[in-house]
Amino acid sequence: MNKENKKIAIGVLAYNVAKYVHNVIDELQDLNLHIYIINDSSTDDTEKKLEVYKENANITVISNSQNLGAGYSLKKLIKAANKDGYGFLIKVDGDGQFKTEDVKKIVKLYKENEYELIRCNRFWSKGIEGNIPRKRLFGNLVATIMLQVICGTNKVYDPLNGLFGIATKVTPELDIKYYPKRYGYPFFFSALAIIKEYKTYQLNNVVVYEEQDSNLSPLRVLLTLVKLFFKFYYLKIKQKQNIGSLQRSALFDKVSVFFIANSILLSVFMIYELVFDLTFARILTLIILNLFFLLSASFFFISGYKDERSYRESYITSENIN
Repeated sequence: MNKENKKIAIGVLAYNVAKYVHNVIDELQDLNLHIYIINDSSTDDTEKKLEVYKENANITVISNSQNLGAGYSLKKLIKAANKDGYGFLIKVDGDGQFKTEDVKKIVKLYKENEYELIRCNRFWSKGIEGNIPRKRLFGNLVATIMLQVICGTNKVYDPLNGLFGIATKVTPELDIKYYPKRYGYPFFFSALAIIKEYKTYQLNNVVVYEEQDSNLSPLRVLLTLVKLFFKFYYLKIKQKQNIGSLQRSALFDKVSVFFIANSILLSVFMIYELVFDLTFARILTLIILNLFFLLSASFFFISGYKDERSYRESYITSENIN
């Protein structure tokens, strides 16, 4: 392995991927990078398939004694790579959904620019091969809106895409309480890195849908994303208060939250009025007042968003969508 490649490693998550993992690893070996593979206590023949790589000096195989979840497994890979001196880890799934050509592009981008986050987007004209499940399509649309609100830019998409590269300097952040141990970890890394001002590139990649099994629970993913949304939105406002050019944006965010909170409380009171004390004049007054709160919240949110967007996009580069 040459010295230049010492900075980059590949991390492969393997859970019940016996059908695909050999092809994935064999193709990745052509990149001449160190590969970390973690078997998350698979119930099929994945562990047996990985035995052939245990004597390979360029491959490190880790096995979890029990199923710990994809997020926790990735945390172990990043910590291992960081401990071994690698500055950048490219995370790949072992189920064959990602193309090695896209991994090569991430390697090239890092070598040329040393981006600290290289995230991928499948939502472009040639980004999906096969049929993406509707629940995944809808989930990604919702997650994209949430990420854009958190990050203050509409330049990022597809926050649940599992192919990305991240600087291993993120390691200390992985021990915070709200790091997702199972679901939503790609969303976590995108939100955290952008708020922390990592030099970011968004690459258009290709995701292949064949017969891969999904272990994702839509409801659990949604609950995780909602929790992350509120955590990061609070963190974002807190950090903006310490940046001169974003202090006005932070104030606008606070005012927007104030009006939204009052709108929610007013809506609850309106429901109470409708059920127990229906008075047309009072209901009309409450509706008008609620509209005022919503319009005010929208005005301050948009104003704050515009200030933040110009700041965020100074360190975010996105490949054109065509």
